Amino acid sequence: MGHLFIHFRESIVKLFVCIILCFTFLSCFSQQIIYPSGGNPDVGVSGRYQKVNGDEILLFNSDGAFICLRNHIQKSDVVIPLCDTLSKGFWSLKDGFILLKNRNGFNDVKYSIIESTMGSQDSVYFKIILPEEDAFSYNNFKFSIVTSPIYRQFVKSGKSELAISKKQWGNMAFGLVIQNISPNVYYGMKSYQRVYFKIFESYKAIDGSKNCFTILVSGFNQCFYESMDIDNEVIGIDNNTLIWRGNIYKKSK
Repeated sequence: MGHLFIHFRESIVKLFVCIILCFTFLSCFSQQIIYPSGGNPDVGVSGRYQKVNGDEILLFNSDGAFICLRNHIQKSDVVIPLCDTLSKGFWSLKDGFILLKNRNGFNDVKYSIIESTMGSQDSVYFKIILPEEDAFSYNNFKFSIVTSPIYRQFVKSGKSELAISKKQWGNMAFGLVIQNISPNVYYGMKSYQRVYFKIFESYKAIDGSKNCFTILVSGFNQCFYESMDIDNEVIGIDNNTLIWRGNIYKKSK
């Protein structure tokens, strides 16, 4: 029995040593391939990088600002509205990789609410109005009026006008969540566009006699809802080449 215990203890020690050696090897290997400029992570990252197929540009400013631009080329006479800026934020170096962060206020949306009286007093009505632009379609979104986030009570609709029974309503506060049901994403790949937008969480009627709330959401345009969420994204470095989202970018300036 004693021999079995000693053999078991020796096996555990050997396994522990192997794990430490593996982590040490991986750490050394990663340090060898991701540091630019001869192993100095603080040299040579700032600049402009062109995606190999040419449709994106990454800008790393020396002050820590990061911008991802769409370098689109018009191939026909049909003009398709596109936002040039795919994402804006900040970059820093961590453990030999580039770490990205979203810009301040990335999720902030401005809105205003108009209270009025409408239709039957047995119901509460909601109208959501988004900015008008050529590329915008209400069909790309679903709207949820949240009456109780704790109990997950909400009314969801593919239309921007909703109504609920006043019995369900009482005199409660409500929130608004907009869902993008058609984000741009390649099949089988991660979507970098946000799907849910919490416009506000708790609004209580100023005038309790009003039963219609018109919600004007400003700034909710194509450039806003298609902007990529880059928080905690990691970019690999190999000399003057960057690897991100399965794409390769070459330094041009």
